Amino acid sequence: MATMFPAEVEMFTTVGEETVYRFLRRAARPDAVFLVWYSPDIEDREPDFILLSPDSGLIVLEVKDWLAEQVLEADPKSALLRIGSHEERRKQPLAQAREYVNSLMSLFGRHAPESAGGKAALPCPVTWGAVFPHMRREEFEACRLDEVMDGSRVLCWDELNEDSPLLRDASGQSLRRWLAEHFPPLFPFSLTAQKLAWLRGCIFPVVRLDLPQRGGASVPEQARTILALDHEQENLARTFGTGKTLITGPAGSGKTLILAHQAWHLPRVDRRVRRILITCFNLSLVGYIRRLLAGKGVGLGPDGVEVIPFYSLCERILGEGLTHANEEGDYYKLVVQESLKRLEGQHELKGRWDAILVDEGQDFSQDMGQVLLRLLPEHGTLTVAEDENQRLYQQNTVGWEDFGIANLKVRHLRRQYRSTRPIAALAAQALGGQPDAAELGGADGPAPAWLESADSRTQVREVAEAVAALTRGGIAMSEIAVLYTRGKNQQVPNLPEALVEALEARGVLARWAARDTASKRGYDITTDSVTVSTIHSVKGLDFAHVFLLGLDQLRPDDERARRLAHVGITRARERLTLCVCENGGRSGGSLADALRKKG
Repeated sequence: MATMFPAEVEMFTTVGEETVYRFLRRAARPDAVFLVWYSPDIEDREPDFILLSPDSGLIVLEVKDWLAEQVLEADPKSALLRIGSHEERRKQPLAQAREYVNSLMSLFGRHAPESAGGKAALPCPVTWGAVFPHMRREEFEACRLDEVMDGSRVLCWDELNEDSPLLRDASGQSLRRWLAEHFPPLFPFSLTAQKLAWLRGCIFPVVRLDLPQRGGASVPEQARTILALDHEQENLARTFGTGKTLITGPAGSGKTLILAHQAWHLPRVDRRVRRILITCFNLSLVGYIRRLLAGKGVGLGPDGVEVIPFYSLCERILGEGLTHANEEGDYYKLVVQESLKRLEGQHELKGRWDAILVDEGQDFSQDMGQVLLRLLPEHGTLTVAEDENQRLYQQNTVGWEDFGIANLKVRHLRRQYRSTRPIAALAAQALGGQPDAAELGGADGPAPAWLESADSRTQVREVAEAVAALTRGGIAMSEIAVLYTRGKNQQVPNLPEALVEALEARGVLARWAARDTASKRGYDITTDSVTVSTIHSVKGLDFAHVFLLGLDQLRPDDERARRLAHVGITRARERLTLCVCENGGRSGGSLADALRKKG
């Protein structure tokens, strides 16, 4: 089976397009080398299919459901057809496909790097063809279409039917030979993973990952690569529409990025969607999501996309300010219950947003979910992204699947790509399990390192020195985080302040992101300074280098502690340093001890 985008189509424009879709899905084998896009948006034009063949390059296919007896006359640009009781002139399909190719080449030309001759360097040839699913080859020739069209570029019923050699060959070699013969490449080519990501990002821009540029991170232009969602994520992004959807996936599987893509994509596919709300539990995550949206050119604000932390949303519902920290759990339960009461009747916010997208959904209780559902109009779209392994606040004992939401579609992401494989493997071990090789989709990298200090005071100094060494080596300060599980101990009464002071004493700018509500709201991951924070406050974010303190204070038999460690570990993309004290561990063993034994 070819890799199809989208993987499933609820409704085809024509019967012929459905026939071609199913033909390509079955005949184009193996799926690793054949990609097929159905009805992609190319500069506001929608070709029926774009097929990527390893031998021919990109082939734009125009499908026509014409019957031979409908064709009255044809020329190189158009055909006159009998449609019912009247006649209509339609574009000749090869000419129409050529127009789509011109649009595609224009799109590529704006984004492709220049070759030595000053022209855009395309990664593969681009050609075009036509398909007549309801016309035999002899009928195609009998109505003289072959006189105005290159028949070698045309597929007819003969190639598509169940007895066709192209379908009967389970290896897919027959189709490969047919395509190579009828659509010979205009120049030799070889598609690397980077070039393929570039093509996919151009054909369907929603898959491009335009991550915010970190402050101080100087990357040469020629060294930058275009990242793209994998096939599973791209299909998920393409199939978004109205309705209610739950996305589950591990840390680093792209859930936040997919929500940002949906906020960009929804108004383009559904005219009813004008205003969108994105909400999450974490105050610090809001700024990151806003930057993702700005990077895609999404309009922010009351008439576009609003990104609002959940309890700030409750403030708007209640019309009064709330305390966002240092309150008992019952306070926040009362806030949610009072918000539900206010939404029982008329309220100006009910129906305001046509779509509500929820990030870090595992942090939401059932009542919090009901608040959002009461805000949503009847036709509204709800998408929730969650990972039960990152549930730290104990808001839920059940997930969104158990909230009683009618017609909830559940989509699963299984592959994480953010962290290196050694880091992702350690994160799986922190949960008490073994890593699944199929889910370890990240790059290779060094094993997590251990920094063992004599005591807490020494640990602060040694961590600061290690961070300073990284910055002197050219690592951007914005790509480094020092995370802690507990903010104080007997030797260091205020650990984050001590860390900030030690870092700045060594010429390293640092900020305590979790100091208070104001610092969380104002947190900007692109600022060129080292982040010092609790694990909770950076959930949803990531850094190239992470120093993780306090696993020697966590019990290995505490499920919540294991989830906390898992979240802390998965904040690291490339390098992870686990910082422990010789005499600071728990008696009877700690989670750090358990991880070292497994390592």
